[in-house]
Amino acid sequence: MTLRFDFSIKSALVLLVAICIMPASLIAFALLSYDYLRARDAQIDSSVMTARTIAYSVDKEFSSIETTLRALATSPSLSKKDLPAFYAQMSEIQSSGFMQNLVLSTLQGKQLLNSGLPFGERPPISDRTNLRLLDETNGPVISGLIKDTISNQALIAVSIPVRRAGKHIYNLSAYISPNQLARLLKQQQLAPDWIVAIIDSQSTIVARTHDMSRFSGKQASADLLDAMKFDNQGWFEGTTSEGTQVLGMFSRSAVSNWSVAIGIPSASLTGEMRKKVGWLALAIMVLLLSSIGVASFVATRIALPVRGLRAPALALGQGKDVVIPSLRLKEAKEVGAALRQASLMLQAAQHQATHDVLTGLPNRALFNDLVSRQIAISALAGTQFSVLYIDLDGFKPVNDIHGHAAGDAILCEVAQRLRSEVRDSDMSARFGGDEFAVILIGTPGKTAAKIANTLIRSVSEPYNFKGEAVRISASIGVASYPESGAVEHELLRMADLAMYQAKDAGKGQVVCASASGLHLSA
Repeated sequence: MTLRFDFSIKSALVLLVAICIMPASLIAFALLSYDYLRARDAQIDSSVMTARTIAYSVDKEFSSIETTLRALATSPSLSKKDLPAFYAQMSEIQSSGFMQNLVLSTLQGKQLLNSGLPFGERPPISDRTNLRLLDETNGPVISGLIKDTISNQALIAVSIPVRRAGKHIYNLSAYISPNQLARLLKQQQLAPDWIVAIIDSQSTIVARTHDMSRFSGKQASADLLDAMKFDNQGWFEGTTSEGTQVLGMFSRSAVSNWSVAIGIPSASLTGEMRKKVGWLALAIMVLLLSSIGVASFVATRIALPVRGLRAPALALGQGKDVVIPSLRLKEAKEVGAALRQASLMLQAAQHQATHDVLTGLPNRALFNDLVSRQIAISALAGTQFSVLYIDLDGFKPVNDIHGHAAGDAILCEVAQRLRSEVRDSDMSARFGGDEFAVILIGTPGKTAAKIANTLIRSVSEPYNFKGEAVRISASIGVASYPESGAVEHELLRMADLAMYQAKDAGKGQVVCASASGLHLSA
């Protein structure tokens, strides 16, 4: 007869603590170090992502300025050389407080208009670097810090060329204060001891969270510049411009070539480690005195991490975002990490199923789903919305003449222009080939027709491919709920018919579908 003794969790832990308290202490120190390294790696990954996000925000700021300049460059007043009227438009934009001042200058740099001065007063231009670049590209060209002769402040210039019939006739520039970028950094709500800097393409500090007045206009630290020689994003250990030892992360924008660097003081990272070591030493002393009591407590708590995985597992099954709670069991952490990874893979698969791979826009399935849901919302609220079907004119010759690489580049640019012309509450989509669609929430047919004409003008602006201007246009069909159709398939069918009518009407046209039929927009 074989005697068998079944250990309970409590008895096993009591025995383990009594026999192995010292080895367990060493293991605890090892786990603490391992946890510190993992937290450090996670901090690096998270901070690099934060730097990339801030760099994207900087690019978005410049893109917003560029969009304003390009819209201003199309002003009829400028085409008619009605400089007083154009100066009034510049002043109106400046009065919004977004830009310090706007300047219209000749190709040689002579200022014709400066919204920071009374009409007709023209100070000499202080920086000619942008002029050569503007003549070579379609812009925008973003300067580093420039000493403004009017305000005697260091400003940043965003400049574009103004072209008519492909000819470069003026330069249009907007000047912003680096304080605006500093406010952008404050909006991130980062840790107070983090040292964050925005660095221009010449490695000069433009904005900073700490001592900005002291370091703005100076070169970034040597350690940061050395790290940025080898990659557009990454991390390093070194010192900041003021000599603070930090764990640094950086990300350089491929659009503007500006960079964002984040420095986390090393003392901040190691301080938490020292605190944990102190608590661990205290815990070991307590274990030596009350090992049985602690073992009993651990035994009753050991199942909690496993139970903590229940909610994340259910969230994964329901397609929701998986949030892993703080788990003090290694195996539970690994399972939690696996659940999180599975959630990310599922989200990526769902995104690919509902978005166009080339442009990143929603695809037909997601667009149709949104239309269906918006019909239900509008029916309850008694509101209107409009659907735009867009087909590019003259796109096939682009592929035939310039190749599919040019066609793909232009499709991506068309997607970007559509995004920039509609509100965040609206949605642009690509159906495939050269077909796009837009849903305008809360927009009746007449307003949608005006927006459609704006989209045609935007899409018809020339595209720069390898130094050559490529032109296309667009035909747009407009259908509005409930006037053009009260159900999804009818509304979309009318938008499609209107688009084909626009093609037949000579292309580059807007045709609206109404209860009385299809008609060209004025």
